[in-house]
Amino acid sequence: MDRKISDSLISDMRLGWNLGNTLDAPAGETSWGNPPTTREMIKAVRALGFNTVRIPVSWRRHMDENHIIEPEFMQRVKEITGWTLEEGMYAILNIHHDNHEFQPTDEGAKRGKKYLSDVWIQIAESFGEASGKLIFEGMNEPRMIRDKNEWHLDMNDERCRKAAEYINEFNQTFVDTVRATGGRNAERFLMVPSYAAGPAHAFDPSFRMPEDPADRMIASIHVYDPQGLALTPDPEKTEFNRHAEKVLDEIFSKAYEKFVSKGVPVIFGEMGIIDKNNPTDRYEWCRYFVKNAREHGTLSVWWDNGGRDFKLLDRRALKLCPSGEYVMSGLLLEDRRLEG
Repeated sequence: MDRKISDSLISDMRLGWNLGNTLDAPAGETSWGNPPTTREMIKAVRALGFNTVRIPVSWRRHMDENHIIEPEFMQRVKEITGWTLEEGMYAILNIHHDNHEFQPTDEGAKRGKKYLSDVWIQIAESFGEASGKLIFEGMNEPRMIRDKNEWHLDMNDERCRKAAEYINEFNQTFVDTVRATGGRNAERFLMVPSYAAGPAHAFDPSFRMPEDPADRMIASIHVYDPQGLALTPDPEKTEFNRHAEKVLDEIFSKAYEKFVSKGVPVIFGEMGIIDKNNPTDRYEWCRYFVKNAREHGTLSVWWDNGGRDFKLLDRRALKLCPSGEYVMSGLLLEDRRLEG
């Protein structure tokens, strides 16, 4: 992809927010404790300073045995996505907690490709005329569920090497399926992850971007690092320090080297730091992350699950929750510098 196109896209998307634990909640939109999504909620996200909304969706429990998606559910997804686009923001639409349907194993590969093809042809046709600000993301953290290597591949193990290759094949199935529907989907931006969407797997030589006739591919990477600070509830690891900076520096540097420098945009589709009653450290982590992500030509999309750990927006009051104020000030610091 032309670097000018890549840089322009990432710059225009500005900063992102996840509508987490909502349409991706398998038992229903409110089953994980969040209220129904409203247009006012989407407007509130826009008012906070975000210009991108990632909309995670779990489809499996909303379809029949032939993978036909319920029209009512598809319409609800279209409604929320439409609100986002009508507010002038970018929307990222994906397949989220359906990973058991596309296991990257010898036994699961054939079934996985069929599932991805069946689902994405329906999504692509339903959104075929949607704005170019709608981005499709093929999978979320695809991996071998309940396997000893579920989150971290051992590339000395043949099973793990095969798993990494199956993810490449799944991504190609996704791209081929969407492009074949034509219309605006022929040139729509598409996002693909590596195994588990982890940085180490994305940077490993085993991961490659799919072949795309439109040359409109985006690498999707999730970052909750250093994990002891940003992801685990370990009460002893609460400080944002030089070690944390070095961990993030390596991620940004490698993302730039492998993807951005070659004209492939990178979106950190999930990033965040868990709340351990350490507001100053969370602020510093967010400030450092967004600033350096931008300097390396990449986009940050905060994971907001509506729960205490990563919550920013009080979705009922439509304002920042108390702990979210520190996070938001860190996320937006660079915006304020650019404006001022």
